[in-house]
Amino acid sequence: MSANPIAPPHPDWSRLVGDSLKHNGPWHTYAKLLEARRVYPDDLSLRGYVELVRNAIVRELLAHPRGMQAVPKLSAEFLSNFDRFNLNAQEGYLVSLIDGRLDLQKLLILSPFDPFTTLFILAKLQQERAITVPQ
Repeated sequence: MSANPIAPPHPDWSRLVGDSLKHNGPWHTYAKLLEARRVYPDDLSLRGYVELVRNAIVRELLAHPRGMQAVPKLSAEFLSNFDRFNLNAQEGYLVSLIDGRLDLQKLLILSPFDPFTTLFILAKLQQERAITVPQ
């Protein structure tokens, strides 16, 4: 008998991701992909789909009518109950930069993180309702 456990077969990520995006949206799909990475940590195609969904999330943020000139603001919910958000260090740092005057373009300049990471974190903060990006 072999000492190596038999790895589960890899799912058809393209079908699963496409269906999930269509029916549940990018954030739900992203969460499910992160769960799947724990089961399939060495699956390179899964990692690729995670990055594709992250890209879709950032594109959705940038689809705002004002684009890079959109000005994020801290939400009333965040200001009144910030401890429920449980921010990590990167999120907390970006929140500290949001003053209601700086647009996304200026935040990218001030952020120590790469532009994509900065935009993804801002999209996450918006999804969690810590910030709003008014029209």
